[in-house]
Amino acid sequence: MHQDFPFTIREVAELLGLHIRHKNTVSLDVDCPFCGDRKGKLNLNLKKNVFKCNRCGESGGMLALYGKIYGLDNQTSCREIKDALGRNEQAPAYEVKWREIKPAAEDEVITLEQAPDEVKHKTYTMLLNQLTLTEPHKEGLLKRGFTEQQIEKNGYKSTPVFGFRSLARRLLKMGCVLEGVPGFYEEESGEWSIHFTAKSSGFLVPVRNIEGFIVGMQIRLDHPYDGRKYMWLSSVNYNKGTSSGSPTHLAGEPGAKTVFVTEGPLKGDLSHALSGKTFGCVPGANQYANLPAFLSEMKGYGTEFVYEAYDMDKLLKPVCRGDYNEKCRYCPQYHKDWRHTTILCEKKQIKRQNIQRGCKKLAGICRELELPGKSLTWDTDEDGDWAEYVKGVDDYLVSLERNK
Repeated sequence: MHQDFPFTIREVAELLGLHIRHKNTVSLDVDCPFCGDRKGKLNLNLKKNVFKCNRCGESGGMLALYGKIYGLDNQTSCREIKDALGRNEQAPAYEVKWREIKPAAEDEVITLEQAPDEVKHKTYTMLLNQLTLTEPHKEGLLKRGFTEQQIEKNGYKSTPVFGFRSLARRLLKMGCVLEGVPGFYEEESGEWSIHFTAKSSGFLVPVRNIEGFIVGMQIRLDHPYDGRKYMWLSSVNYNKGTSSGSPTHLAGEPGAKTVFVTEGPLKGDLSHALSGKTFGCVPGANQYANLPAFLSEMKGYGTEFVYEAYDMDKLLKPVCRGDYNEKCRYCPQYHKDWRHTTILCEKKQIKRQNIQRGCKKLAGICRELELPGKSLTWDTDEDGDWAEYVKGVDDYLVSLERNK
């Protein structure tokens, strides 16, 4: 441990929730929060407490690792790290910059502030009106438990595969503003376009604020990669583009007396459709940056009670079974006769701890807002852990519906 600090770069990485791809006694290779690398290109030197990304070149000490993410100086970073570690809390949510590594000309990219919610809503509404929902996507949504009427009402549409510039031109002709709307950017030619790629093929999930305005879009990917099933429609790090901001989604009524907080807009939409209850939806359990303002506004409208309804991974039994992912067979702890083992899986432990941090953070936000709340669980075994049959609150509600 460095003599001047009561923490190490490993602890800072854990605080930030950086995904470890490889480790040894002297270093860690983790996913880079600066360029969005998902192959462990960010190297953390555990002896020197420094980092460097071998993809984008970002580097520095452990205070800079934290400070560059949040735009803080070293003194403030040091104080926040010590405070968070002392309270055993996760660091505040931040958006990973999924940017392309380009030549030096990228330094000239102009990033815009987000447009007002009313402007984003008009542009996104007109965009969705220009798109269709393919039969495979519609069939998938029906299998999830939606009705055709609910699918149409919620506005899900398939991502286009070509014609991005012509689509942007049509929106401009209809009087839409593209500047400051996440997903839109200006190409070198001066023409506007939309940041869709082959990797982002899927269907769009509108994210609505308390007033019902569409303020962002998530994409449910056709082909998940690097553990990602969803990504934001964003144009951050593209000329005249902007970040999604990871807004909190409302599925239900503003100011409903009871609100259920869960992960993901699509999960919340289905849960609301099945139960009639109101759901506030964060992008992930540890992406809670916009949650305090959301719950505060809901309280102002009349909300009196909050249920935490995050996925049952929060009670995942952290036993090594060789089933975490396809790489388990290479784990030195793995053996085929896992049914009789009591060996703990480090990855499952980390996953459980990360989600529980999000649960604790939600509870803390509710305390600060003087909103009483409670944690919901379902599908538990005799030990109180997740029985691993029904994961999300939407899955639970679907199972109830089908058992009627």
